[in-house]
Amino acid sequence: MAIDVVKKGFIEGLKFMNSPTSYLVDAFEESVKERPEPAGLDELRVETERRELEMRMSEAEARVAQELAIARRIETAYEVEMTEYFEYAGKGHVGVSAEGEAFSIGAGGSGRRVSKRKFVFKGHPELAQIEGVLERIQSPAPAVDNP
Repeated sequence: MAIDVVKKGFIEGLKFMNSPTSYLVDAFEESVKERPEPAGLDELRVETERRELEMRMSEAEARVAQELAIARRIETAYEVEMTEYFEYAGKGHVGVSAEGEAFSIGAGGSGRRVSKRKFVFKGHPELAQIEGVLERIQSPAPAVDNP
């Protein structure tokens, strides 16, 4: 009995390591299948709020899994190129003006959003080690002076 639990946990761990995002999606699908159907309107509202909350949580978990996967790939890559731009800006103004008999009210705003992510991963540690060994083999050995 305990062996089955350990075996199941090991298999679940392998699934998560293989593809964290698909593992989270599968777990979410299973949780949706296990729920009974709601009967009344109030139950539907509660169920809707519950599902929206679960979706936000799943989205946050997926972002974390994505960042972990990127970090793992950065650790294992021989060479990494990264480009990240994030800028979120907004301005607003409100104005009131009165001159003689003229009266004016104005409001305005502007926003700016720049977002870009680019990752380029080259090579793998094993490949880098193989290249290092090949370079050492191909380079001439230094001369040794024996007096």
